[in-house]
Amino acid sequence: MTVIFLVMMVSSCVWLLFQKPDAILSTSLNAINDSLILALTLAGIYIFWMAIAEIATRSGLINKIAKLLKKPIKFLFGKQTEEVNAYVATNIAANMIGASGAATPAAIAAVEHMATPEQTKASPPMIMLFILAATSLQIIPTTIIGILQANGSNNPANIILPTLIVSACSTLVGIILVKMFCRQKQKDNR
Repeated sequence: MTVIFLVMMVSSCVWLLFQKPDAILSTSLNAINDSLILALTLAGIYIFWMAIAEIATRSGLINKIAKLLKKPIKFLFGKQTEEVNAYVATNIAANMIGASGAATPAAIAAVEHMATPEQTKASPPMIMLFILAATSLQIIPTTIIGILQANGSNNPANIILPTLIVSACSTLVGIILVKMFCRQKQKDNR
């Protein structure tokens, strides 16, 4: 992938060198400026949602969310410790509000607590957590709305309904496939 990117970048610079030599520097500086603005915007969004996640954890809100999600979490992940359930609930709640950056530490902690020292492969609950994090059902895609708003979109909230539909479909398909393949794997191991 790096080679492809390098070839694209070099060929673009060569093309600009022969077609518009004066545009190389201005194009590069504009791209750097846009990249920095986007990076700072994303950092601000992630910092905000990480702070919200920390406040929710310290205030006990995550434990309440974990209790509300107890049955779905048990269906999806089987019997887990309360600590794992809290991490999973944090991950799911953060993904639902579109704060995937805040969801990642909770997912890592959940997987660390699910793993045993002798384990060399991912267990079905770990696979399910990975799929839920990858498909991430989003009710409010805050990160995407922030990116659209930072890039001058007139109505960045127009993305909410399409994102909800697509993420719900991908999450449902992911859950079905994990359940199906894990059940098949268990039958094959018998």
